[in-house]
Order: sequence, then structure tokens, then C-alpha cells
Amino acid sequence: MSNAPHEPSQASVSASLTQAVLHAASRLGLDRQALLTACDLCDEQLADPDARIPFSAQQALWSELDARLLHPEPGLLLGRNLTPGPFSVLSYLLQSSATLGDALNTALRYQRLGGEGGELHIETHDDSLLLLYRPLHPQHPATRIRVLAMLACWVQMTTPLLDGFRLLGAQFRHDAPDDLTPYQDVFACPLQFASDEYAIALPHALCQVPLIQANPPLQQLLRQHAETLLARLPSASLGARVIGLLGEQLAHGEPDRAELARALNLSERTLQRRLAEEGCSYQQLLADTRRQLAEQHLRDGRLPAAEIALLLGYSEPSVFFRAFRLWTGLTPGEYRARHGAG
Repeated sequence: MSNAPHEPSQASVSASLTQAVLHAASRLGLDRQALLTACDLCDEQLADPDARIPFSAQQALWSELDARLLHPEPGLLLGRNLTPGPFSVLSYLLQSSATLGDALNTALRYQRLGGEGGELHIETHDDSLLLLYRPLHPQHPATRIRVLAMLACWVQMTTPLLDGFRLLGAQFRHDAPDDLTPYQDVFACPLQFASDEYAIALPHALCQVPLIQANPPLQQLLRQHAETLLARLPSASLGARVIGLLGEQLAHGEPDRAELARALNLSERTLQRRLAEEGCSYQQLLADTRRQLAEQHLRDGRLPAAEIALLLGYSEPSVFFRAFRLWTGLTPGEYRARHGAG
């Protein structure tokens, strides 16, 4: 079975990510307009940071960059020149997370906002964490530059946010190049080439380290926006779209299944049937969403548990307390004492 993720029928990427790549290319002396023309893109398509462009158009951009940048490893050069700001909501979400572990969980949940050109997976080992990126079309000539730019940017972005950040190792699917210096400059760790995966390993203990730019109130605002954007993605599974809409509804009190079904242009019965086909149910997705939001509030904020219960649409705090103890084996107070920031 192939490790490559299943390709959505209309894979897309964020316009803000494409803008960031173009900004980096301009800083490196390439002509922005020439790149846009070569990829059949225009500035109007990129004006809204929440807009999407076809993955195929961005793949064409990577091919152009690979041909035009005179460097032994153009992906690493680009990655070191990418600034995270233009990545819009996903980048700010990651930077404002409480800890590296929270940032990684956020990256897993919202990765499709950046793009659908591959999938991030995380494997936990005894003392290490392995971040694997499985690209669409791993054999495509532009995959190497694209994935190297992403890995280099991730390292570049994380290093200043985290005291003591370091990698234990890095893996690449392609063969070892003649000159390893560009890799050593970026990753500063043991390198493995001709691997089955693109991956980086880091010490598991780093997950608990607070991020320097942690900002819980900003996190809450950004998550609401991210859930809305996730629900809008056309190739999202129905379950993912329901989770996104539940996140919106829960910000305003008790969720309404009939209203949610109408937002998806489905009857309630069809909604239940199609969720069952995906192996889930409305009640399960509601409980999962409430649990995630509850844990987030308890970890990041200072809201009283009774207020969190109201925010999550519970009519009585006692109902929330019972549900939370069923999910975690802890009361909200015990959970906050164990996992809360600060």
C-alpha cells in the first residue's frame, strides 16, 4: 500500500502560503510577475489571504523556482527566506500556542488550511517525536524543492520560539547530494538520505516547553476563524465540515442539529446516514468537539469551569462536569491543575 495520501479531486493550497513563497523568491532576486505568468496565476487570486488556489498551480510555481534559482539546494534556500507572517491564520495559530506539543496538535488538526499537497503525521517513540510529511506525488520533480522548503521554514520558524530547540535527526527520500553543507546549516543534526520518508525527529521533552509567543486569548479567536475556514474547504469530509460548523455554533451556545444540517444543504436524516457511512455520528462529533474545546479552555485560559460549561452549550455546569470526568477521568479543576499553563 502506498504511503502517499489520497489525492482530493480538487486539491488546493492557501493563497497566503503562495504569497509567502513569491515574497521569498522576490527577495532572492527572481521576477514575481514572470513567475506568476509562468504558472498562469494573477495577483487578484492571491489578494485574499483566506483564498485558495489549485495545488497544480502551486506545483508549477515550485517547478519554475527549481529551474530559476541557482543554488545546489533551492528548497533549503527558499525555506530559510520564507517568513511565517504571510501564512495567515495557521502560522499565527502555531506561534501563539502554549507549548510545542499544543502547536503540533494544532498543526495536525488544521494542516489542510496551509495546503492539501501532503499530510503531516506524528509518531511518538520513547524519548523522541517523529514528524513525517507524506507528499502527494512523491516522485514529482518539484516535490523535493517543495518539501525541503517546508521543512527548512518549519525549523527556521520554531527555533526562536522555543528555548533549547534542537533536532535529533532528519530523513529525506532522495539520495545524498555531493555537498551536505546546506543541510547541515539548516538542520544541524544527523542526516539520513534515500529514506522511505521525509521526517524530522526531536526530543519528546520539548513538547512540554512553553512557546515564547504563547497567547491564549489570541488562540481562541484564531481557532474560531480556523474552524470556519476548515468547514468551507470543498474537499473536506462531511465529518470535518460538521466539526467546523459545531465549533462555530458552540461559540454561541447550545448547538442546533437541524440548523447545522440546513447549513450543509442536507436533511437531518441524510446527515446522520452520511456520517454513519464515514464511521461517525453527530453525537460523537459533538462530544469530541466539546472535549477538545474544554481541554483547550482549561489549559490556556483562566475562565471558571462553570463559564466554560455555558460556552460549550451545556444547560447546567453539573452536566459538563459529569461529561468531562467521563472523557478524562478527572474533574475540570484536576485537569487544569495538571495541564494548565503557568
